[in-house]
Amino acid sequence: MKNNRNQRLKERLLELLSFSIVAILFIYTNDRMGNDLSIGIITIIIGVAGFIVYLKEWISNRIIKGIIFSVFLLSIMVFFLGDIWFYRYYSTPITSYMWMQKSNLNGLGESIFSMMEIKDAIFLLAGIPIAESFVKKKYPLKHMALVPAVIFLMIAGLKPVKNIFIDKVDITRRYEANTFLRNWGPIGHHALDAYAYFTDSGRDEMSSEEKKAVSDYFNKKKRKENAHSGSLEGKNLIIIQVESLQAFPLFQTSAGQEVTPFMNELAKGGLYFPHVYPQTVFGNSSDGELIVNTGLFPLKQGATFFRFPYNDFPGLAKELKKSDYQSFAFHGDEEDFWNRQHAYPSLGFDDYLSIEDMKQDEMISMGLGDRSFFNQSYDFLKDKQNPYYAFFVTLTSHVPFSLPKEQITMKPEVGKENNYLTKYFEAIHYTDSAIGDFVRKLKDDGKLKDSVIVIYGDHDGLFLKDKHKVEAYYGSKISDEEWIEKYMPIPVIIYQEDMEGRTIDKVAGQIDILPTLYDLFDIKSTSYFGESMLDGEEGDALILKGDYGSQMKVNGEGKVEGFSPEDQKEIDLSDQVIRSDYFKKIEKEVKKEDD
Repeated sequence: MKNNRNQRLKERLLELLSFSIVAILFIYTNDRMGNDLSIGIITIIIGVAGFIVYLKEWISNRIIKGIIFSVFLLSIMVFFLGDIWFYRYYSTPITSYMWMQKSNLNGLGESIFSMMEIKDAIFLLAGIPIAESFVKKKYPLKHMALVPAVIFLMIAGLKPVKNIFIDKVDITRRYEANTFLRNWGPIGHHALDAYAYFTDSGRDEMSSEEKKAVSDYFNKKKRKENAHSGSLEGKNLIIIQVESLQAFPLFQTSAGQEVTPFMNELAKGGLYFPHVYPQTVFGNSSDGELIVNTGLFPLKQGATFFRFPYNDFPGLAKELKKSDYQSFAFHGDEEDFWNRQHAYPSLGFDDYLSIEDMKQDEMISMGLGDRSFFNQSYDFLKDKQNPYYAFFVTLTSHVPFSLPKEQITMKPEVGKENNYLTKYFEAIHYTDSAIGDFVRKLKDDGKLKDSVIVIYGDHDGLFLKDKHKVEAYYGSKISDEEWIEKYMPIPVIIYQEDMEGRTIDKVAGQIDILPTLYDLFDIKSTSYFGESMLDGEEGDALILKGDYGSQMKVNGEGKVEGFSPEDQKEIDLSDQVIRSDYFKKIEKEVKKEDD
């Protein structure tokens, strides 16, 4: 009997150690997620593992044990593997709001696969001894299991107890996901995140004081006239949001060949802003579309296009419609990707063409190749009457930057053929060429003289976590400060044939693109956040989350600092505007007054 007990004790110890050690090593060896690994998080992992191992001793039915094990393993797969893969790309763990975006998984297989690493397989080894013990025909030693189960449950609770009773952490407060992860570990993060999700009331009601605060903010804005103000009024507006485009590939060469020859040409002949920072959050590309089209910051939690697609948004399309513009949106992916089929009409677009409306003759990675995308979009656009607003969202330069060999036209540097940065340059070079073909068609048909071309990047394609890959390409170390200043910004190009070329070295954010276009097109509305990049004032950029830790501000000198109370007020006001559907409420109140 004693030998039997000792054997069972050894088995439980093996199960506990195999799971705990592998889980801890797995998290610790995976990118920045391991940087926040603390003694508290380790105790949570060991405590939960021990509790599960000994709790099963109370279950004698093999089928029930098998079900419990299946649920347990699936949960671990979702919590740990899912978090790691998601973290590698977005530098944040999965949140409950991400499940609202599950339709976005369509076509992302290659991108997801690129986030996997061979070392991930070691994590699955943790389940082998546990799986074996769950289906063994042995009588449970209930009297031996109770005390260890309770002890391990107490161990798991050490960190939460410290957080709540000693550090006085408010578990009802909506923290940024990485803060949840640091304080509670992967399991605690998901538990508290789920609590926050289900207690979120969704739509906010605004008091009269809150409405006044928003209206006061918008009403105090005044445009500062400059040499460019109103200079583009009445022109067709063509905006191209380029997938994963950062500023540093512009004017770069590879084996003597320019990476972005056409965008370089436009940048030299138009207004070029090389220090604009991406401000996307959990909506990624769709957040870029929201910011540029509405002048609103994206939500702090979840993707705006999924959470509030039917809002009455202000913005470019609606303001231009007052001057008899037609508005069209184009994208080479499925229409429901990022819920665009519902969000775009709310932005004021008259028509939206997606891959379902196009011939699928050049499929690359996630969807229609950019060259075919622009060719077919031009066929739709060429017969439209002036003036119009056309908004394009490219796709081919999406992670993992995988082009078919026949589409690669850029020469790699010798010895760097398989470098990650080389693949990025190849993808950007392809998209640059596709844009060039499109704009040259406009010129050949005599339409370019009546049009304005705006190009910007939606978000970074290479993040701080990819710094070592860029260092390997250039053969030199890059500090975090240099990365933020040189590699993080996206470019903004505003081109019209009659313009004089000018580079404006002003720090700005994507939120400043819409006010700049309002300035150039002489649009009087002040219902936006941000400022015109042509106002002559020193700028800054508020970074809301992500790869660089928690939120931060890049000041006019390119240095990082924290948010001021005024900065936080802007973000909170924008969040409130979206969550309350402020503009729809104001419109209803105006109608009541008119009646």
